[in-house]
Amino acid sequence: MVHGPAAGLELLAPPASDKRMASHHRLHAARAHLLERAGDHVAATAAYREAARPATNALERRYLTTKASQRLIR
Repeated sequence: MVHGPAAGLELLAPPASDKRMASHHRLHAARAHLLERAGDHVAATAAYREAARPATNALERRYLTTKASQRLIR
């Protein structure tokens, strides 16, 4: 957080290239949050939707879907 969202997005690149991690919803959720903080609302919306798809917990899925919907408003 100290170095900004772009630095965080860079740190997510190696785990995203790992097949075991690439489909994990929390990786996509972290990416969505950083994109949102960076001001890229279009990409954040897509990342929140991508994070919601594999989420197995209904509460997490609803939270991520709601976040994606909120991004559309801006």
